[in-house]
Amino acid sequence: MVGPAMGGGPLSYAQQGMWFLERRAGTTLYADPMTFRLVGDLDHTALHRSIEELVRRHEALRTRFPVVAGTPVRQVTDDVRVPLGQADLTGLPVWERDAAADRCLAEDLRRPFDLARGPVVRAALIRLGAREHLLRITAHHLVSDARSWWAVLFRELEQLYTAFLHGRPSPLPSAPAQYGDFVRWQHDWLDGPAYARQLAHWERALAEVTPLPDLSLATADPPAGRATTARPATAWLTFPQPLHQRLRAVAREARVTLYMVLLTAFGQVLRRHTDTDDLLVGTRGGFRGRPEFEQAVGFFVNVLPIRLRVARDADFGALLGQVRHTLLGVYVNRDIPYERLMAELGLKRPGFRPVINVCVSFQSTPEVPPALEGLHATLVNHDPYSGYALDLGFYEEDGALRALLTHDRGRYDDEAARRLLDELVDTLRTVADPAESPDRPHRPRSAV
Repeated sequence: MVGPAMGGGPLSYAQQGMWFLERRAGTTLYADPMTFRLVGDLDHTALHRSIEELVRRHEALRTRFPVVAGTPVRQVTDDVRVPLGQADLTGLPVWERDAAADRCLAEDLRRPFDLARGPVVRAALIRLGAREHLLRITAHHLVSDARSWWAVLFRELEQLYTAFLHGRPSPLPSAPAQYGDFVRWQHDWLDGPAYARQLAHWERALAEVTPLPDLSLATADPPAGRATTARPATAWLTFPQPLHQRLRAVAREARVTLYMVLLTAFGQVLRRHTDTDDLLVGTRGGFRGRPEFEQAVGFFVNVLPIRLRVARDADFGALLGQVRHTLLGVYVNRDIPYERLMAELGLKRPGFRPVINVCVSFQSTPEVPPALEGLHATLVNHDPYSGYALDLGFYEEDGALRALLTHDRGRYDDEAARRLLDELVDTLRTVADPAESPDRPHRPRSAV
C-alpha cells in the first residue's frame, strides 16, 4: 500500500513536457533502464535493501504523478518498496540462457509504469549461473537522468551494498537537496530579472527560424495526425583510437571543445542532405549549474536549440568558429526551460511534429558501473527511446570515443542511419588529416 503523500506541487517544465508526450502516446515511452552483468558472490538481500535505501534517500524516486483538476502534480510518498522481479534460467542449457535473458529484459522494458499510483522505480534480477546474474534497475525518466544514475545513485549503491553486506547501517549523510527544491527554484527564477535577459538572447538567436526539414535520405513519412510510438532503432559506432586522438588535438589547437568539432562535422553532413543553409538542431543541457543540485536525483535535462548557418562549400575552420560562438551563447542562456521558450517564441508546431527533430549531444558524465564488493559489474548496452527523428549522442569512456545514433524508422531506415555515421567518420578523417584530401579546407590553428 502506498504511504501518505508528504508533499505535492507542480512539475518542472521538463517533466510537464515529457508527461504530456507520454499521456498522448497512451503507453510508457520514457523508461530509463540500467542493466549490468554481475559475476561473483551476490548477496540478494543486501542488494535489494540497498536499492530501497536509494529510494528512501531521494524523494524523486518515490514521487507519484496523479492528475488533480486536469493537471498532473508531484506527490512524494513515504513508500520505499521497490519491486524486485526474479528469474532463474539455470535450468536451461548454457547456450540458451543469454537469448532467454534477452527476452526477459525485452519483456521488462515493455512493462508500463503507472505514474499516478507508482512506483516509478523497479528492479529485476536474472540468474544465469551460480555466480552470474543480470541486474536491471529501471526508473521512469520523469525522475532520473544520466547524472543521477552515474554520478549519484551508483556511487551511493557501492557504499550501501558494502555496509549492508557486513551488517552495518548506511554510512551516507542525508541528501543535500531534493528535486522539489529545484522545482521551486526554477519557478522562482522564471519570475526574476535573469529570465528576461535570457529570453532577449533567444529572441535574437531564433528570429524567423524554421524547423529542419526531413533529410533527402528520408524513406517514409510519419503517420499523419498522430505520434509514432514504436521504439526507434539504434546504431553504435566506436571511432578508431588514432582518429579520436587527432580530433582531440584539433580541438586543442583551435581552442574549442571536442563536442564543437563533432557538431561542426555533423552539421556539414546534415547540409549535404537538405536544401537550406539554416539548420536548427538541439542538444541536451542540464539545470545543475547551482552547486546544491549537483548531487540531487531527478530529471534535470533541458533541450537547448542550436542554430547553424552551413553553406554547402563552408570552410571547416570558419564554420567551427561560428559553432563555438553559437554554443557559448547557448550555454550562457541555458536556464530557460525549452517548453517555456517554445511557447514564448510561438514556435510550437501544430500536430505532433516537434520544432527540433535532430538532437546532437555529448555526455560528459562517465558511465562507470557500480563497484560492488565481491562482484565484477559490466554494463549491458540497451537501446534507449528517443522522441527525435535523429538523435546522435557522443560518449568518451575508457579513453575511447563512441557514438550512438537513434533513428525513427518511420522517417529513416537503418541503411540511411548507417550512411550518416559513415559520412560523419569520413568528414572527421578529413578534419583530422586534411593532407589526405587536398581538395578539402585545412583545419584552423584557432577558432577563437
